[in-house]
Amino acid sequence: MRLQLYLEAPERVPFDYLPTLVGAFNRWAGHDAHRHDGLSLYSLAWLSGGRAGRNGIDFREGANWFISAPDTELIHQLVSGVIREPEIGLGLRVRDARMQRAPEFAPGEQAFRVASPVFIKHLSPEAKLGTPADHLLPGHALADELLTATLRHKLRQAGLDDAGAAVRFDPAFIATAKSKLFRYKQVQCRGSICPVLVSGSGEQIQFAWEVGVGHSTGIGCGALV
Repeated sequence: MRLQLYLEAPERVPFDYLPTLVGAFNRWAGHDAHRHDGLSLYSLAWLSGGRAGRNGIDFREGANWFISAPDTELIHQLVSGVIREPEIGLGLRVRDARMQRAPEFAPGEQAFRVASPVFIKHLSPEAKLGTPADHLLPGHALADELLTATLRHKLRQAGLDDAGAAVRFDPAFIATAKSKLFRYKQVQCRGSICPVLVSGSGEQIQFAWEVGVGHSTGIGCGALV
């Protein structure tokens, strides 16, 4: 399921707004803002409807945001939270919210665009203690393998069959894919804006539509449309 949020926005929002969105999500969901369980069975998109300027993003006609999860109880809890506390922060405020059921997908392979950068972390087994993880982009030899491994891990955690599920960057767009450098709190991250192909059963593809692809979907990476 997906929760579509339509926001009132100030004339300008700073580029590093992600922690504010995540904070609102955690409040609405009743999560501990300081927990770090490392696995999110939900995905948060970036804001859309704005235009980047020199000192931030202009949202002259408001902003759109969505949150997706296979857990319908979580989505209903978010709706209750939005009604109780529509203020997000940074001058952003929810003016309307609508629930959207997941589409029915046929088994096979489904193309998706991304509503936030796909983020893939990889730490070599030979890396020394304290070595930062590499951030992989489309075309890297391990990128598709790690995308698939992450989706299969989430499927297993949700109690679903992971056999046959796979994710890969769409090879038709790899040459023109854009990398996106962003900061979450004090951490610099590099993700990619590139369509992906998800294959598997209809249930597995729907699950990917809801939980996103790659790492850090719970802080605004890898949301699918």
